[in-house]
Amino acid sequence: MGTRCGDIDPSILTFLMKKENLTPDQIDTILNKECGAYGVSGVSPDFRDICDEINKGNSRAILALDIYGYIVAQYIGKYMVSLGGLDVITFCAGVGENGPYERKNICKHLEFLGVKLDEEKNKIKGEELEISSPDSKIKVYVIPTNEELVIAKDTTVVIKEWKIWII
Repeated sequence: MGTRCGDIDPSILTFLMKKENLTPDQIDTILNKECGAYGVSGVSPDFRDICDEINKGNSRAILALDIYGYIVAQYIGKYMVSLGGLDVITFCAGVGENGPYERKNICKHLEFLGVKLDEEKNKIKGEELEISSPDSKIKVYVIPTNEELVIAKDTTVVIKEWKIWII
């Protein structure tokens, strides 16, 4: 998450509130606006900014994306259990389309499953492409998204179906 804490033990909330004398609103602000990649990196919730800092050797930025990659890989593992396996990993949207560092960082935790990236192909940004190596047991793709177009199309359907008039 960019600024949110993600999964935490619920007892952390009351512990922090008592120890730091925090109100519910203060703890809400901390957990939703000051944690995540921003809280660890101390840079920004924007992964582009964090990657810029990684290129400068910022150890907190490196740690933030290492944690991010590990947690995403854990979620992939959890979903594999639910699905009974995995054939394809698809990276899309902001980080997925434009984050070669993040994709590599996630996939390195999945190498034991036979996930292998083609280092050159993984350098691409914003292009639809298979980025796994030919001998990867699980295919890895980058698929660009156009969320604004999907929202516009869905809105058009709703307007037509419900005969909503926009004035």
